[in-house]
Amino acid sequence: MNMHMKERNFGFLLGGLLILLLLVAIAQEEGFRGESRQLFIMPALCIMLLMGVWSLVSAKKWLIIGGIIAVVGIATATINFFLDIPELELVNIGIMLVFCLASTWIAGKNLLLSGSVDVNKIIGAICIYLLLGLNWSFFYLFINMAIPGSFHGLTTTALGNQLSELVYYSFVTMTTLGYGDLTPVKPLARTVAYLEAFMGQFYVAVLVAWLVGMYLSGKDQNQK
Repeated sequence: MNMHMKERNFGFLLGGLLILLLLVAIAQEEGFRGESRQLFIMPALCIMLLMGVWSLVSAKKWLIIGGIIAVVGIATATINFFLDIPELELVNIGIMLVFCLASTWIAGKNLLLSGSVDVNKIIGAICIYLLLGLNWSFFYLFINMAIPGSFHGLTTTALGNQLSELVYYSFVTMTTLGYGDLTPVKPLARTVAYLEAFMGQFYVAVLVAWLVGMYLSGKDQNQK
């Protein structure tokens, strides 16, 4: 990726994430199976993260490792689409979680430990916020698999469809909207839910505010 692209990488990633989340909702509205949506989501999300996040790593070996993880995830999603193996779907979701967690870590490290704050980094903070919401939805899914009935209001037992519903629940929780149509009922699920709510508020109130403040401070100094 050239320097011009790197200066706008988080902008492309943010646009891609928002479009992807919208398309997933439209696909669910139109009745596409969870496996079909996952077959679309995996390549799209992996490509966006590889271009927007993994290209920032200094050592190319990590970019190669990220590419391998992405390819394995796409391959397992494709195989599961045709063979419908529940165990393979679980492996695929685990791979996706690892890839998203690693991407969040790389983006966060780049955001906090490199260079001055610019508009691209502020957009990057928004991207990390969205990635955190996605990561938490995977946590909820694994909790519900380990402790069935952890959430009241899920309309399906299919993992792919549950993940879509838990993505919605994750962002509702992180923003503390709390509509109440989907609620945690088991102790572990409730604990993880209020931890996400706390993290979401802390992230916006402290980190994003700090980044914006640093950006405005640097802008004022440059104008003097």
